[in-house]
Amino acid sequence: MKLYAAKVCEIEQVEQTQLLDLLDCDRKKNIAIFQGKKQREQSMVAGLLLRYAFLQAGYNVNQWQQVEIERTTHGKPHIKGYEAFEYSLSHSGEWVLCAVDSQPVGADIQETKPWKIQVAKRFYDQEEYDRLLRIQEDSAKTELFYNMWTAKESAAKRSGRGLGGGISRYRTKEDYQELYDTEIQKQFHIRLYKELTDYIVCVCSETADFPKRIEVVYSSALWYDNKGG
Repeated sequence: MKLYAAKVCEIEQVEQTQLLDLLDCDRKKNIAIFQGKKQREQSMVAGLLLRYAFLQAGYNVNQWQQVEIERTTHGKPHIKGYEAFEYSLSHSGEWVLCAVDSQPVGADIQETKPWKIQVAKRFYDQEEYDRLLRIQEDSAKTELFYNMWTAKESAAKRSGRGLGGGISRYRTKEDYQELYDTEIQKQFHIRLYKELTDYIVCVCSETADFPKRIEVVYSSALWYDNKGG
């Protein structure tokens, strides 16, 4: 498994036109629909990061130029004909995240912004909710809230169901190394990463073969690698 992250940066209009040619057709169609500049930039960086991960996995530019994005019955995207290349994309604030593996993987990144206790009461089970209430210090409580949220959302993304499939079905353990899907009665491995300041990342997989760190791909390297092929 590999885990990559890149910062969203402003992309000039001329660069956008050039970089669009490097993205898969599915993403280009989505970007054309977006109205907001920030949303377009997030999606563009996500597409370029996916391309970067694909090339890093040993595939070539010609293969990338012919990729087709398909979706499972639950809506999880994957590249047609590349069963050994599974991926999960997520973005929050100024960061985009991409996890790749040879089997289904889910990844989520969240900026640790203010939150409301009502959200936890709605989506967390009683034990998790009580776990939150036992914490008095605000920053520690916020960290715990996002530990749970990213874990649940990474599991939802691994399945392909997303938030619409319900995240209350997932129950975290206090050590945040495993998570239990109460609906299918199955346990999954998770790992939290906190090396990006003010952000929490979680990855979910059936195995515990997680990378030790997130590989940060700086925009200069990302642009160069993409432009240079």
